[in-house]
Amino acid sequence: MPELVRRADADPVWFWSAVAAWLGLEWQAEPVELVDDLDRGPDARWFVGGRLNIADNAVDRWLRCGRGGEVALRWSGDDAGAVDSWTFRELAVEVDRFARGLLGLGVGPGDRVGLQLPMVKEAAVALLACAKIGAISVPVFSGFGPAAVVDRLRAAEVKVHVVADAYRRGGKRVDVRSALATELARVPSLRSTVVLPLDGPVSRGVVGFPGEIVWSDLRVGASVEPLEAVACGADHPLLIAYTSGSTGRPKGVVLSHGGFAVKAGSDAAFALNLGPGEVACWVTDPGWIMFPITLLGGLVAGSATAVFGGAATTDLWRFVRDAEVTMLGLSPTLVRTLMGGGADPRAITAPGLRRIASSGEPWTPDAYEWLFARVFGERLPIINYSGGTEVSGGILANTTAEPIQPCGFATSLPGMCADVVAPDGSTVPKGIGELVLRRPSPGMPLRFWEDPDRYAATYWRTWPGIWHHGDWAERDGDVWYIRGRSDDTLKIAGKRVGPAEVEGVVNSVDTVVESAAVGVPDGVKGDALVVFARTDDGRSDDVQLTAQIHQALADRLGPTLRPRAVHVVSALPRTRSGKILRRVIRSVYLDEAVGDLSSIEDPATLDAIRELR
Repeated sequence: MPELVRRADADPVWFWSAVAAWLGLEWQAEPVELVDDLDRGPDARWFVGGRLNIADNAVDRWLRCGRGGEVALRWSGDDAGAVDSWTFRELAVEVDRFARGLLGLGVGPGDRVGLQLPMVKEAAVALLACAKIGAISVPVFSGFGPAAVVDRLRAAEVKVHVVADAYRRGGKRVDVRSALATELARVPSLRSTVVLPLDGPVSRGVVGFPGEIVWSDLRVGASVEPLEAVACGADHPLLIAYTSGSTGRPKGVVLSHGGFAVKAGSDAAFALNLGPGEVACWVTDPGWIMFPITLLGGLVAGSATAVFGGAATTDLWRFVRDAEVTMLGLSPTLVRTLMGGGADPRAITAPGLRRIASSGEPWTPDAYEWLFARVFGERLPIINYSGGTEVSGGILANTTAEPIQPCGFATSLPGMCADVVAPDGSTVPKGIGELVLRRPSPGMPLRFWEDPDRYAATYWRTWPGIWHHGDWAERDGDVWYIRGRSDDTLKIAGKRVGPAEVEGVVNSVDTVVESAAVGVPDGVKGDALVVFARTDDGRSDDVQLTAQIHQALADRLGPTLRPRAVHVVSALPRTRSGKILRRVIRSVYLDEAVGDLSSIEDPATLDAIRELR
C-alpha cells in the first residue's frame, strides 16, 4: 500500500485513469483528457469531454453484464422486521418508474430535487432516479427542523421536493407534515411535493404540502420499459450537499457524476473492500454524505446495499444477520449508545459480517475496545475512514491490506496527495499540523452552489495551490490521527453544523443580540452543543430565556441539535476587531489552556464563563 500511495500521489493522472478503467465505468462518450491542468487547483476539470451517468453505471450496467438476477438492495420490510430485497433488474424497474414520474412533473437535466427521506428503500430509488434523468439531488437530513429544510431548498431553488410525512427515531414516530407543510410555501421555486406516507394512505383533512402528490400515485401507469439514462457530462452536477463551516450560511457543495463515480467507487472498492458478493450497510441518514457514498459507490463497485431503518438498540444486529450484511458502517456515537443500551455482547451474532467501518468522528478507546474485543472477539477489522462531503469520500483510512490502527489510520488514500503542514505550509513529518491535500482530485466540488468565489476562498487560499481541509492531523511514523476541527465547525453525534447557523437561530430569540455556540466533550455524542447568549440589557441567568433558546434550536434545527446547556451572560469575549472568540470560550469553559490572549478586547469577560464551569 505505501508504494501505491507514493506512486499515485506522484502521478495522479496515471492513478485516476487506472481507477476508472479498473471500475469498468461505461461512458456514453470517452474523455479526451483525464484532467485539463492539475495546477489549476479549484478550477481543475476532470474527464474532459467525457459523458456518463452514475445511475447507469450503478444499476443498468450490471444488467448488461448478466447480473440482473442478483440482489442489489435489501431493506427492513413491513412484516415484523423481515428483510425484503430487489434484484438489479427489479431495482432498475423501480428507478425508471419514479424517474418517469419526475419527468411528468417537468423535472429535467439540471433541475433541483429536494430529498428528505428516512432510511427506506425509496431513498435509494429517488437518488438513483434523479441521477438517471440528469436532475440534481439536494439531500436534506430527515430530522432537520422546518427552517433548516426551507433554507436549503430555497438556496438550491428546488423544483420538486420528495419528503416522508414522518420518520422514526428510537422506535417512535415523529411527524413531519404538521410542521413543514405550510413552511414549504416559502420556497418560491417549488412546484410539486412528492409525499411518501410512512404509515399507509394519507388521511383526509391533513394539512397539504404545496402541489402534493403521493409517491404511489406518481408511479401509477408508468411504463416498465427501460428508460435510457441521460448522457451527462462528467462535470454535470449530481447533487448539492449542504455542509456547514465555521462562518456564514451552509455551503452548497456541488459534486459531479464523473467525480463521484470514480472517487466513491474507488473508496468502496479499495478502502471498504466492496464488490460483487458483498452487502454494504451504513447506519446513517440519507441526508448525510455516507448514504450516497455507500449506495452509489457500493453499486458502482458491484456490491449490494442494505438500508437499515429500524431502532439501532433493538433491531440492528438482527437486521445485519438477516440481510446478510458483510460490511457494516457506523459512528462511534452509535457504538457508545449500544454500549449504554445494556446489550449483552455475547448475544450479538452476525455470522456473515466481515468488517466494520466507521466515520464521522474520532473513536474513544472504550467504545473501540467494546466493539472490537467484547462484541467481535478481535475477529473483525475496523476500517476507520475519514474525509468529507467536500471530496466525495475519504482522505485517510485503515485497509485490510495493512495492520489495523485502533483509533487511527494506517494510510492516506492513494491519489489524494494528503499531507500534514505547519503554518508556513511546510510538511510536518512527525507531530500535529493542518491536514491538507497538495493536488486536486476528481471528487472535489465543481463549485459552491450560486457562490463560486466562496469555494476557492474556503479551501484554496490559505496556501496557494493547496487544499486546506480544516482538520488537525497528527502523523506518527506510518500512522495518522485526526485530532479535531481546526476551525470552529461543530460536530454533534457525527453531524457537522456551523456555529453561525446555530447562532442565527439563537439570535432570532427576542432580546438576544449575539451568541456563541461551541462543542464540548460528551460521553455518547462525542461532542455536545453549549450556547452562550448575550441580551440587549446585559442580564444573565435568565431561566425563561434559556428555555426559549433550547426550544428554538430544537424546533428549527431538530432535536439532534438540542443543546446540553444554554448560558445567558452579560458579555462575550471578542477580539479588538470584534470577532467572538469561540475557541477561547470553549477552553475557559472546559478549564483548558487558552493560549495567547493578547488580542482579546476585555479579559474580564472570561471571568463569568469560568464561574459557569
